[in-house]
Amino acid sequence: GAAFILSAMSFKDNYSTWVEVDLGAIEENVHYFLQSTGKQFMAIVKAEAYGHGAIQIAKTACKAGASWLGVARAGEALELRAAGIGEPIFLLGSTPPARMDALITADVSLTFWSEAQLADISRAAEKVGGRANVHLKIDTGMSRLGVKPEEATRLAQEAGRIPSVHLEGVFTHFAKADESDPASTDSQLRIFSEIVSSWESSGLRPPLVHCANSAAALRRPEAWYDLVRVGIAMYGLHPSSVCKLPGVVRPALTWKSCLSQ
Repeated sequence: GAAFILSAMSFKDNYSTWVEVDLGAIEENVHYFLQSTGKQFMAIVKAEAYGHGAIQIAKTACKAGASWLGVARAGEALELRAAGIGEPIFLLGSTPPARMDALITADVSLTFWSEAQLADISRAAEKVGGRANVHLKIDTGMSRLGVKPEEATRLAQEAGRIPSVHLEGVFTHFAKADESDPASTDSQLRIFSEIVSSWESSGLRPPLVHCANSAAALRRPEAWYDLVRVGIAMYGLHPSSVCKLPGVVRPALTWKSCLSQ
């Protein structure tokens, strides 16, 4: 497959060591998850696509069938838009209020987990004359970011009452899906699925429900819902020593050197 070298200059001419990224491997890895899950695929391209080159990887993943791109920071989302990438982009982390105008104008879907964030987002959307797509993050056990499960329904209902906001999705993140003991993930999934089920009954369920990271996309079909969010596995790297990739998923990055002696 096509490969590119991570450099503005020719590394081969100027240096004796360089990194090559096989874009064909990225395409094939995306195809694998699309076929194995049958769900929408969100390519996680945060942190310069795990060091592989965000713009090239994002374009390649979308060409291969990814319907979403996931990033961690506002600048990452805006960089993709500036490069002409039009596919849906989801900002997984918090949104600095100073960047909300630009992100909403660029049609980037935002994460929220508090009333204060929701108020900031709605004000920014009204200011730019747009409607912000938002996803509610529920903390089911990662203990990092998110609304408490018992407060999730109230916050989702609040979002539904704001004209300048569209509740596009709800999600959570697994803390230990790549470990051998399934207890933690079982617990998180149970909490999340109970909320989703109650929302389905009440008509509150948003269009996109998602919780599967790379490890869960590999071995937790009950966690696939509407889309899978695949980061490390898309690059052909094992989520952990006990959560291995199948042989058809291969590494995209190769580090090469010329021996001097």
